[in-house]
Amino acid sequence: MKKNSTLTKYFIEGSIVFLSVFFSFYLTDVKRLKSMKESKNVLLKDLSNSMIEDTLQITGFIDARRNILESLRLIRDDIDSNHTILNDDEFFNEFSNEDIGRTFMSRNGIFNQMISTGNIELIENEKLKYNLIEVFNHLKARNESITKIIDETVYIHQLPLMNEMFRIKLDVIGNKAIYGNKKVEKYYFNKSFYLSNKFYQIINSNIIYTSGYIKLLEEMLKKYGESINLIQLEIE
Repeated sequence: MKKNSTLTKYFIEGSIVFLSVFFSFYLTDVKRLKSMKESKNVLLKDLSNSMIEDTLQITGFIDARRNILESLRLIRDDIDSNHTILNDDEFFNEFSNEDIGRTFMSRNGIFNQMISTGNIELIENEKLKYNLIEVFNHLKARNESITKIIDETVYIHQLPLMNEMFRIKLDVIGNKAIYGNKKVEKYYFNKSFYLSNKFYQIINSNIIYTSGYIKLLEEMLKKYGESINLIQLEIE
């Protein structure tokens, strides 16, 4: 009887120790998961704010590209009409607006931090996780690819030819930067080149690049908007 009592005592004490250790680990895990979730939500909130700022930039780029597309089509119509729609000054004013080399660059720092810390895996909404990967991996890669093509086409091939054929003297209004607003101060209008197949091909290419880039930006804007809304649902 005494032996059974001793065994029961040891069993109870052992159970208490086991349960104490078990609950200790359990509470530690609960605190750790809570801390990770809070960290994830903080990063998601920061990411949302960053993406909201990016959407404002994307919207501005889309508006600017639409204006550029309108100028390009007007110039092409003028060439088709043998330079009877625009006078020389009007052409150069339209041409100076064609800053197609300016492209959008997303800010990926917060998303990269979520990847490196593993917080991306804590996102419960699979649609949000998919959207973020789509935005900061796939769409980013497409944006970088078309940006590289535009840079090589515009700055390496087209601009030197334009400067040679039209001898354009430009000034930059505002901040002295490559993306500032340009003003044509002086030029030489080379009508034979303007009406040539070479220049017509340049205008057509720029129309294609600009139209394609607008479509990409609109796709990015849609994904950004969806992601921002899904982030809000995730952290509520």
